[in-house]
Amino acid sequence: MPSLTNGGIMAERKKVKVVGKEGAGAPPGYKWSVHVLDRAYDEAVGFLSKPQYQHLALQVQELARQKDPTRSDLVDVRSIEAFHEIRDKGGVLGSLNVRVFFSVDKDDRSILILGAIKKQNNGPTPLGDKVRMRRRLRKFKNGDFGTISD
Repeated sequence: MPSLTNGGIMAERKKVKVVGKEGAGAPPGYKWSVHVLDRAYDEAVGFLSKPQYQHLALQVQELARQKDPTRSDLVDVRSIEAFHEIRDKGGVLGSLNVRVFFSVDKDDRSILILGAIKKQNNGPTPLGDKVRMRRRLRKFKNGDFGTISD
């Protein structure tokens, strides 16, 4: 979404943000950098309270500390096509059944947060959401989201 700069010229908001860097974070530090699409952030804050968002952010941070963020003893992660989802429900989330979609780039040692949804059923992840995440991942790989910024 564009925003006004001091000169009154419209500047576009960064579409991908770095929220964690490999080696940063509390000891022992992150083993993976974390990038978030602005669309993913907008989706999440659209249905999560601040404590709920922080809870899921902590889960992503935990994955960034893992040797392999696609497998965790502490975070429920499932593979979907060429990306993965964090599955969470209950606790601070209350009755929300939340999915956070992400991709892993092993060469770059980065986790890319693609999106978040509030599932309305207990079945498989809806096809429309899978298609949307697949499209976002493809666009990211094609450079359609621009450069990554801190």
